[in-house]
Amino acid sequence: MVDRLAEYPGRELWCYRGREIVRRSYAQVHDDVLAACAALEGAGVVAGTHVGILGGNSYEWIVADLALTRLRAVSVALPVETHRDTPPEELRTAYDLGLLLMARSEYTRRGPLPPWTAPLDDPGAAAVAPPDGAERGPGADVFTLVFSSGSSGRPKCIMMSAPGTVATLEEYAAQLRLDTGDAIFVVLPLTAFPQRLMVYLAIWRGFDIRLADIPRLHPALKAMAPTVVVGPPAFFETVESRYRALPPADRRRADRLRRLTALIPSRTARQRVRRRLFADFHAQFGGRARLLLTGSAPARLGTLRLMEQLGFALHEFYGMTEAGVISWNLPGRTRHGSVGRPLLPGTVRIAEDGEILIRFEPPRSAGYHGDHGTDDVYRPDGWIGTGDLGRFDGPYLHLTGRKKAVIITRSGYKLQPEPAERALAALPGVAHAVLLGGEHAHVVTAVVSLDGPAGDTVRTALDRAVEEFNRTLPEPARIARLFCTEEAFTAADGLLTRTLKPDRAAIAAHFGKRLFAPAHTPAAGDLPARTTPTPGTGEAR
Repeated sequence: MVDRLAEYPGRELWCYRGREIVRRSYAQVHDDVLAACAALEGAGVVAGTHVGILGGNSYEWIVADLALTRLRAVSVALPVETHRDTPPEELRTAYDLGLLLMARSEYTRRGPLPPWTAPLDDPGAAAVAPPDGAERGPGADVFTLVFSSGSSGRPKCIMMSAPGTVATLEEYAAQLRLDTGDAIFVVLPLTAFPQRLMVYLAIWRGFDIRLADIPRLHPALKAMAPTVVVGPPAFFETVESRYRALPPADRRRADRLRRLTALIPSRTARQRVRRRLFADFHAQFGGRARLLLTGSAPARLGTLRLMEQLGFALHEFYGMTEAGVISWNLPGRTRHGSVGRPLLPGTVRIAEDGEILIRFEPPRSAGYHGDHGTDDVYRPDGWIGTGDLGRFDGPYLHLTGRKKAVIITRSGYKLQPEPAERALAALPGVAHAVLLGGEHAHVVTAVVSLDGPAGDTVRTALDRAVEEFNRTLPEPARIARLFCTEEAFTAADGLLTRTLKPDRAAIAAHFGKRLFAPAHTPAAGDLPARTTPTPGTGEAR
């Protein structure tokens, strides 16, 4: 990987230094990585040493990670949000650390630290801790330990395979057809392995990297002008929200232009014309974005269609940390509402219970560190259970829910919440929608986060959507309460995971008292929770 930097010396990595954007050539990055290698070797790092990295997105994070790959050490990418206050000794014991590198701010904040810790910008200031006598190495092929997003429970520590990662990069490069003129935007935490894969892919194929972080998402997009943007649906729903908020006359004009440009027969010409007509919207992404990929949560069908009509090439994909991309829609082979075709033929099948099973050669990961719950995912026959339910429609894969997301009502009925959540989240004015029940609520309750103040139109649309959905269900499984709030769900307050998926358990804990305590006074921005009408009667249950 590091030698690839030398093959493309003129390509660049852009990143923030304070408030300023700095540009480093791959030649400079190469030299800095070699210097970090020397410092780490001086600290006692050898092949197989586990080295923790704790810090937000930064140039130093990438340099340290690349240096560790060159030394064949094992990096442990520690998510800041879950390990910010974990004592170093605890981290050392849990992940067999010989060395712990921290962002300079984190290193300073913690005060006196063990001698086997150092700031990311000075890795040679530490000395590798002596081994504790335990032999728990993950195997020669494992080059990093990473963590799942945690949207389906406690984050799991995954052992990623070096040969599997190389195979992944080769396949991404072949199918995405990126070249040296491209620049990929990396903004979600580098501790999320898919973000590091984007960094590796840029180095592997010799195109530019634009590195930022979530607080600077929108200004960074405009200033860095990437050509490739990968992110959760929330990234792209901002375009839809802006479009819906246009003044009525401007909205009518834009609607007419969308309809007229649909008559252009050539897809390439149609997209080119739309990019010019809707240039203000493209400016949100810096004006150069030619490929947008969205995953980690279901995309709204309305968002996908609108983005296409505005001249954006937005494609939905499906993947998991343990395996990378499983399937994706790509230019020329997209079906909205699906998550595309499998990355490789024969790698995806549907089990008898509807679960999506996957298998890659070589395997992309080697199991969970500590071997907790491995048999549920890493099966003895070589297939990986995704925990997602799905079906094929021809060559296209469709997601229908999650096995563990099933809500078991007090009457014992099993309800799959995702269809209702997708229907509610697709409504104008809705940011997120989550169904609670079973262990989290005594009746099935829809918790809806709104984009702004809830007018009668939004509440009426929500009531109608709930009523229509309830018509498809037996009474014990129907949504009994609808709770709307203007409080945003964010990763900072723990209601979204670091990959911006709603965290069902956290949302239940956060809103529980407001929902179910009889004497509770609603917080600012909450609309009173109310029962929903029984289908066909208009009466509340």
